[in-house]
Amino acid sequence: DHEALNLQEFEDLLNEVDDGAIYILNKIQGVGHGGGVQVPAGSDEFADMERFLELLGEAVTPVTLTPQTLFDTVRMASLRKTLRRAALIFAGRIPTDEEYAAAQGGGEEARATIRGLMTGPEFHEFLIRAANDRLLTDREQYVLSNEGFLVAYANEFVRRKEVVHATGDDWYFHGWDERVQYGARRAPLELIAHVVENDRPYTEILTADYIMANPMAATAYGASTHFDDVEDPHEFKPSRIASYYRHTDGYEAEDDPVIDAYRVIDPGPLRTDYPQAGILNTKVFLQRYPTTATNRNRARSRWTYYHFLGFDIEKSASRTTDPEALTDTNNPTMLNPACTVCHRVLDPVAGAFQNYDDAGWYKSNWHGMDSLDEYYKRGGYLAPLAIQADSWEDRATLSWSVRLATGANTLRVFYTNDFYDDDTGVDGTIYLDRLDVRDSRGAVIISREFEHLESPYIDGGGCGGARHHSNSGPNDHVAIWNGALDCPILVDVDVESAGKYSIEAVAWADRHEQYGEGGFAEMSVAVVNEDHIYQEGDTWYRDMRAPGFGGEVAPNSDNSVQWLAQQIVADERFAEATVKFWWPAIMGSEVAEPPEEEEDADFEGRLLAANAQGAEVARLAFGFQRGFRGGSEYHLKDLLVEMVISEWFRAEAVEDEDPIRRVALRDAGARRLLTPEELARKTAALTGFQWGRRINAACNPVCDRMSSSLTDQYRLVYGGIDSDGITERARDITSVVAGVAKLHASWASCPIIVRELYLLPESERRLFAGIDQFVAPPQGANVVRNKLVELYDKLLGVQMTPYSPDVESAYRLFLEEVERARASGRDPFYWVHQNWSCFWGWVNDHLYFDGILDDVVVARKYEDGIPYYDFDHDRVGDFMEGVDLSDPHQTAHAWVMVLTYLLADYRFLYL
Repeated sequence: DHEALNLQEFEDLLNEVDDGAIYILNKIQGVGHGGGVQVPAGSDEFADMERFLELLGEAVTPVTLTPQTLFDTVRMASLRKTLRRAALIFAGRIPTDEEYAAAQGGGEEARATIRGLMTGPEFHEFLIRAANDRLLTDREQYVLSNEGFLVAYANEFVRRKEVVHATGDDWYFHGWDERVQYGARRAPLELIAHVVENDRPYTEILTADYIMANPMAATAYGASTHFDDVEDPHEFKPSRIASYYRHTDGYEAEDDPVIDAYRVIDPGPLRTDYPQAGILNTKVFLQRYPTTATNRNRARSRWTYYHFLGFDIEKSASRTTDPEALTDTNNPTMLNPACTVCHRVLDPVAGAFQNYDDAGWYKSNWHGMDSLDEYYKRGGYLAPLAIQADSWEDRATLSWSVRLATGANTLRVFYTNDFYDDDTGVDGTIYLDRLDVRDSRGAVIISREFEHLESPYIDGGGCGGARHHSNSGPNDHVAIWNGALDCPILVDVDVESAGKYSIEAVAWADRHEQYGEGGFAEMSVAVVNEDHIYQEGDTWYRDMRAPGFGGEVAPNSDNSVQWLAQQIVADERFAEATVKFWWPAIMGSEVAEPPEEEEDADFEGRLLAANAQGAEVARLAFGFQRGFRGGSEYHLKDLLVEMVISEWFRAEAVEDEDPIRRVALRDAGARRLLTPEELARKTAALTGFQWGRRINAACNPVCDRMSSSLTDQYRLVYGGIDSDGITERARDITSVVAGVAKLHASWASCPIIVRELYLLPESERRLFAGIDQFVAPPQGANVVRNKLVELYDKLLGVQMTPYSPDVESAYRLFLEEVERARASGRDPFYWVHQNWSCFWGWVNDHLYFDGILDDVVVARKYEDGIPYYDFDHDRVGDFMEGVDLSDPHQTAHAWVMVLTYLLADYRFLYL
């Protein structure tokens, strides 16, 4: 190895031993001895050679593993296996014989075959599922609310409510609104699918000037989009938000208590061409990553960096533990070095989202100029503090540091997280005793008892009032039970000179789970004076960095998020972020991160994995950005193909015992547990049956959306996600997952055998063509063994012979089950299994009789008008009565057991 030992060092080492070593040198160099001398075993020369090899082993330092040499001793999966796994990922099926043949030669033919898998509804579902695994936007169920911004939605909302009021048909409203919400919720995921499936540059996921919508959402947006089927909630087309109205003078609306709806009487003059920026300002993305008065779009900035630039800002710098830095309230994100290290990167991008409020509405404040929080606009708002005291005896002192201007200042004291519990009638309340203002030396310059101040009041009633403690007699504190911005206690403060002061409030409050984490009520203080920083016309906070990106300032406040999208896709990191975004969907794990400490377990192997995967990400990103082999730039299908044929996907086995290599490659090969969705799709594709497959009518009366036991009630226990509390998929089997897998196998196997052996003609069978329930051992032993070989190939993707150990084990199981069933003396087959999974198995798959019995699933309605689908059980019963379900040799029963065995095999459950 010329890289490990230069030639001169190697020659010097050889010259230290005798002629046996010289012989080897001559053979290596191809000179001397007439092309080589035969050295017989047992000769002196042979012993010299053995000694040379010993010396060589002692003298040469082992080659250090590098990202370039990591796969040197790794066996790669065949193209056949690689294609099978790719087909399961992208198409939810196994390849056809034609696809296997086309890919056999490798090269461009193999690439084209893999790319050919990327079409149809199964590929669409792969894109949707994989994208949501990252964005987690499917958590949001209710996206659009009737607040009068989408006037077309508001008008239809009211119209349908009026119909419900007149007819009592509640589904007329709720069925429509659920379809609208579904259309709004899926917008970013459908945009990704639209861009990829139509071979458009992937940059368009951020730069698109349209929003994807189904017919119902498009109507809510006031769009004029043409749809093939206006009743299909799963048809998505590029659309425009055409009837968005900001609120200002001339806008008029009212609550209608009769129909419980918000009625827009006049939308006013501010009709707005909504400035779309792909995913970034879809309402569901903004709602999934909301803002608050103190967060100020930083969560949106953080996740924009993470998803689209591959940069995790929370890991970019260590968090300070300096007590002084942690208690600094003098604008630390701008001035404190412990904070600015992250915020100088984070905050400009947060500012680019300046036009969107906490719910994702565009310029939602009155007059339609901005979305700044009202706390900031009404005064110098200070961060809320938790009241960690729950009694008068233990009342706590909360302290804020603030700059006061010379002369008159007004402090507005707020209760910031008020609540009312409808179930218990508990109303959140805080109790305030005293407020002190201290100068920089700690001396109290002003002290106010809250009960001596004017009680807060809003139109319609008071927000609080003076109270007394049961042991103290006279009023000695104030209770505040309304947290509205219009309900502050005002405290006038005059100071002689501008400077830094401390505001201290003595307070307590009952703890309650409605307050969120910790259960603490919170309060804050705003300062109003001549130095108040908000000015009319501002769209962003003056005490934060200007909206921008990468050192540049956004040139226009109206479309700063569109400008941001353009900056992101022009950034070199966008391509690498795209690779990282899709890596888990293909490889089954996140891109490896370097270990933090050298003392960490398996440090060298984990560091090598991170470096090697980083190099692979960079290689893939380079090709993605510039086009693979002269192809189109930013073409995601090409990127997915390259990921599938990469060493990280195809690695099958490490053929040496190097512990560092084994650690570095433990995530290679994508030997991961199938997701619930993938397992359901695989079972249906291979067998024609899916456990608990239902036509789901919940989204509208004519919806044909499918669900199943694995994708519905067992989804989370089988390692799936809900995009909320559970956001990471299980990649390895657990005892709970194994239990569900066994349940799936047992519920699926018998209905499959009934279809294959009793209901389908042989030409339409997927697994049991060429065999029936009358083939029994010993006469049919070879037929049974050959069928087992075929099943191992189709279901598990492994090649066997009729006498391979695995086939032998399955054959013994077959024989044992035949003998056990014969001993029971029960027949026909149907009666053996009717109380187990067979009967309930087939009636729980709405597509079970497709191609066998037409129109057997019918639409029905519950008493409240909500639609659902069910079997016509009379027709099913009549049909099954006419089927001969006899099993004279008990072989159908035995095949049920064998199929259960195979469906529970880890090779069926793993990719």
